[in-house]
Amino acid sequence: MALRLNLHNPILIIEDQEENRELIARLARSFGVEADTAPDGKIGSEMAEKADYSLFLVDLEMPVMNGFDFIKKIQEKKPESLFIVISGNDVPEIIIEVMKLGIFDYLIKPINRERLYQVLNRISEFIRLKESERILIQENEERLKAQLNWILYKQSWLTDLEKNVDLSKSTLNNLKQSFFSGGGFGAIVSIVEMLQANAKREESGYNFSSDIIELLFENSFYVKKGLSSLEKSLSILNKDFQNSLRKTNSSEIYDLLEKSRLHLENSNQQYREKKNIFIPQITPPPNGFNLDVDAESLSRIFSELLVNSLKYSSNNSVINIYLSVSGGYLNINLKNEFDLRSVPGIPKNKELLVKQPFYRLAGFVDETLEGEEYFTGLGLTIVDFVIKKHGGIFSIHNVLDHSIGEKPVEVVLATVSLPIKN
Repeated sequence: MALRLNLHNPILIIEDQEENRELIARLARSFGVEADTAPDGKIGSEMAEKADYSLFLVDLEMPVMNGFDFIKKIQEKKPESLFIVISGNDVPEIIIEVMKLGIFDYLIKPINRERLYQVLNRISEFIRLKESERILIQENEERLKAQLNWILYKQSWLTDLEKNVDLSKSTLNNLKQSFFSGGGFGAIVSIVEMLQANAKREESGYNFSSDIIELLFENSFYVKKGLSSLEKSLSILNKDFQNSLRKTNSSEIYDLLEKSRLHLENSNQQYREKKNIFIPQITPPPNGFNLDVDAESLSRIFSELLVNSLKYSSNNSVINIYLSVSGGYLNINLKNEFDLRSVPGIPKNKELLVKQPFYRLAGFVDETLEGEEYFTGLGLTIVDFVIKKHGGIFSIHNVLDHSIGEKPVEVVLATVSLPIKN
């Protein structure tokens, strides 16, 4: 008979008779099982709080705290604990009552060496099986968790992929629209196609219609303008803002903004009068604050916002510009009315999208306004980029304006918030 048993933790023998307690301990140790002892349930419970035991061998009749109370107390704190009752009481009713506590076995005194080995061997096998079951359950749970994570990852990846594909499609379509709408690139392509269709081959070359050639020359202006705006867009995106920010006071900021407003008003006077759009003078902000700004970039993006407001404003409307100081920021607000029949303004679900490259809410609009420096479809993207480089925030969205008439009117409000410096 193999006498070595494998229990990871010692057993605790709780027996009030010292000779029985020491005998069981010696037998257990002879099987390779570490054993601690306690003379009553109270001391045994105190020991159980300080250490982990593979098994409790418990006498029923003990002073201070008997076996029943000890088992119940340990079960409350450590429900997975294993118990073997050792008792001289062989009354069936008592044995049944004890077994109802959920103990592993009931041994009648005096303890037989072979019987003790058998029960400890069963305990060892039971613990091994429980540990194997625990590991199996844990592995299954981890495998299931890994499978679920993989499914979620694939779903997330596919969702992101779909979004990226949709975004790519949208970007490409919008870029295509930017290139091929109105004058410029789109017109050049159309004119070349007309030339190909109407060209007459002669010995020394081709014979083209003078009207088509003149149209080609005219549209070269828009191509050059587009290339120029693309170059300006790249220049500001590559700019070193860290070394270009300068301390600027409130009066200088006001002069910069008012100068941009007057330039837009004068350069696009015919367009403004055609739509009957009024841009009142800006009210000066409170004095006494400074900003760290790149004046040239701030002027250019403010002009971009003004042109954007002008393009999308409804006829017979007003573009209001007002400044305010709150929460440590200078807020530059541009408010314009829009014609809901032709453009939805900036609805909530589009607030972030309109700042993305080449995203367009509306179809073709007049792209020939002076003061619009950036490549078509990049205007608001560059505004957002420049403001972030200043440590500020740019937002643009629809709001209800109660100041226009008897009923509230939905308008677009673009706000640039720049941090004030001491």
